[in-house]
Amino acid sequence: MDILPPDYDKVEKELWIKHRSEVRELLANQDPGLLRRIRTFCNRFGHEEAEVCDKINDDLMFSHCFAKDAGKTGFHQKEAAKYLCKFPHIIRDFKTLKASGKKARYIDQTGNIITGKKPTGIKSLDFTWIVGNTHIRCFAAHKVTREAGGAQDNQRNELINLLQMFKHNNNKKIAFFAICDGAYYDQRTLSMLREHVRNEPPYSFACPVGDVPHNVRNLLADLGN
Repeated sequence: MDILPPDYDKVEKELWIKHRSEVRELLANQDPGLLRRIRTFCNRFGHEEAEVCDKINDDLMFSHCFAKDAGKTGFHQKEAAKYLCKFPHIIRDFKTLKASGKKARYIDQTGNIITGKKPTGIKSLDFTWIVGNTHIRCFAAHKVTREAGGAQDNQRNELINLLQMFKHNNNKKIAFFAICDGAYYDQRTLSMLREHVRNEPPYSFACPVGDVPHNVRNLLADLGN
């Protein structure tokens, strides 16, 4: 049976439904996050907090305006991680990396994987795993980008930058994946990314998360496993 990659749109819709149903309960429990959203609304539009709280309890549709933003919950990364963990024979010792702080991982200008100190303008890495029964450790940066535009182009360029820097890496026991999901990454955009991959050790790849297992298998085949 095929293992399907994450349906991010479906998961996001489910989260919005879940979050909107929680608003009144969160208000009753004086949830700090909800209270911040209410205060922001009051400061922006000049309403009294008590007035807004009463309106939330009286008007279900109005209460939905204060639901936690599903897009800011990090669910894309969680769903990608859950998917990759479904291939334990080829994606072993999978870990989600810290986004910042002393344990965050980065690719620096020399192509090396470093820990802790963030290089200027560099995105932290998101995942790491070992390829099957080899000693090859993969690192991955993950982006989900839906629509074209300036900010979205910046996300693409961040991945291109990481691929370009990784070309300087000389450690043949490491590989890098630029995982790019979402409608923005059509064939044209993927081709732009793949112009910067490395086709010899240490290998790099640019692909949607659903193609990662296939590329890991290819990596194993190239290693004679």
